[in-house]
Amino acid sequence: TTVTWGCSGTSISTNISLGTGQSNTAAIVNGCLTSSTAARLCYNLSSGGYSDWYLPSLDELNKLYLNRTAIGGFSSTWYWSSSQSSSTTATLTNFSSGTNGSGSKTSSYSVRPVRNF
Repeated sequence: TTVTWGCSGTSISTNISLGTGQSNTAAIVNGCLTSSTAARLCYNLSSGGYSDWYLPSLDELNKLYLNRTAIGGFSSTWYWSSSQSSSTTATLTNFSSGTNGSGSKTSSYSVRPVRNF
């Protein structure tokens, strides 16, 4: 699905490192009360008997890109990460090329919820 990152103009402290997506998601949900955002979509997801989904950090999203064939289910499009770039932008990964970039928090991009296992 595509959705906005949300809360443009609000700075939320996030990280890009592996293992930080879950805490980033919690920070976004707590710092952004908008109901339909990428982080909240993942945070509220209940699927496959699990309810501990989150929006991956930039480095986690890059690992997903590197393993996209084995994992499956990705489109050749841009995916949001939970890593903020600025108060008005957040980071993305292009699953066609592996390129990272920043997008306006008000723009809609794809989301891939993940969970620890």
